Amino acid sequence: MEFFRIRFINKIRPDTIEIRYRAVLESHSSDTIFEGHQLFLKNYLDTTILQSGEVALKAIYNIFSATPKDLILDQVSFEQSHDKTLLEVPTKQFFDQYVIDNGVLDRVIHHEDKNGKPVIDTKLVTELRIG
Repeated sequence: MEFFRIRFINKIRPDTIEIRYRAVLESHSSDTIFEGHQLFLKNYLDTTILQSGEVALKAIYNIFSATPKDLILDQVSFEQSHDKTLLEVPTKQFFDQYVIDNGVLDRVIHHEDKNGKPVIDTKLVTELRIG
C-alpha cells in the first residue's frame, strides 16, 4: 500500500473554464502518477456538474480507474474558484457519498464507526490562490 495525493487547479477565462489535476505519490520522490486536463466552453456548458463539484469527483474516479489498486488517496487539494456561480469545490459529505456509491472505498483512507458504517479519513483541503 502506498499513499498519493491529488491537486486541482482551475482557470476561469471569459469563454472557457479549465480544470487541471495532478496525482503524485506521497513519498520522497513525489513522482507524478497521473495528469489530467478538462476544458469547458462556457457557451456550450450546463454548469450543474461544475457548481456541485462533481466534475472533480469524476476526475478522481478516473484516476482510481487508471492506477493500481494498492495506491490509496491520502489528500485532495482544491483551488477555490473566484466565481462560485460557475465552479465550486465538492463538499466533504458529497465526496464521501460519491466514494461509497461508486465502490471505491478501498481507494481512500477510512475506518468504521461504532455502528460499522464507513468514515472516510482522506483529507480535503480548499485553497484560495491569488493571481
